[in-house]
Amino acid sequence: MPTPRDIVRNPARALAGLPGLAEGATLALGGPPLPESLLARLLGPGPRGLHLLCARAALDSPRVRQLLADGRFSGCTVAVPSPAAGGTEPTAPVPVEWLTVQEMTEGLRAGAAGVDDFYSPGEVHTAIRTPSPDQARDKPAHLRLGPLPFAHKASLRCDVALLYADEADLAGNLTVTGPFAELSAAMAHAAASATVAECAVVRTAGCLSRAATTVPGRYVTAVVPTSRHHRFPRRTDGRTPPPGEVP
Repeated sequence: MPTPRDIVRNPARALAGLPGLAEGATLALGGPPLPESLLARLLGPGPRGLHLLCARAALDSPRVRQLLADGRFSGCTVAVPSPAAGGTEPTAPVPVEWLTVQEMTEGLRAGAAGVDDFYSPGEVHTAIRTPSPDQARDKPAHLRLGPLPFAHKASLRCDVALLYADEADLAGNLTVTGPFAELSAAMAHAAASATVAECAVVRTAGCLSRAATTVPGRYVTAVVPTSRHHRFPRRTDGRTPPPGEVP
């Protein structure tokens, strides 16, 4: 398997032999922007019955829709900007559960920290966030701390994460920008087996600064260079707009 210092120019080699990419695994897809060259490699023969974690916009990708049509995924958990956006088009040919981007991010962060279940504000709207009977034993479904109600929720985990990054260094550190950067970073942290990043710019000398590093190299298995380079528009205050906001 490639080490974080490997720059793998062939997407097939980057994905070959990943132990977590097997039948029944959970695949987290970062972005948009999506890692299109890695998705193209998945279109060939491969494991079926995968569960997909992604943002809603990923369902617009022709390659993602082809993988869904080919039966590679048995279900999806999709992050949307707000609860009101859940369950709307686009549709998918497999069962879909809808979470907000914030809910998916917090669930993945908890899973990455080794936390099986936790309390946070908001309700549980999906089966994947519903604690198991063992987790729920002797724990109330709701708590109230001051004026805020807290719900008991299950964390999220994934086996493999595929990401797009704007820049990487030879240690595997990644810069990820755009409205889904925090979600992509949470996916990389929670991936139990591997994180493979498609990257527009790979530094051949020096390392990314701590401030520029979204995903540390210790979480990255391989980096695949790509010629595509996405630029996100910024608001007048210089910040990238959050998911769902028009800049």
